[in-house]
Amino acid sequence: MKKILLAVAASLTVLGASAQVGKAASEGTDAVKHKIDEKRADREAKKSGPVGKAVNSVKSGYHKNRSKNSANKAKQALKNTG
Repeated sequence: MKKILLAVAASLTVLGASAQVGKAASEGTDAVKHKIDEKRADREAKKSGPVGKAVNSVKSGYHKNRSKNSANKAKQALKNTG
């Protein structure tokens, strides 16, 4: 009976760790997507007029903040695995 309980506890631990790794990978992907969108907005800001520059600068700032947030969440998820 104890062996079964230990096996169940171990499998739950492994599942929890793999879920955290999956979450970290997902957050890492989000961070990269936001970084790409940030660079795209920067590029478009250089090409556009004054209103477009303002709009794209706001977009760039938003994606920069989201990228940092996602990267921090990914780091935290990896720390939580161990």
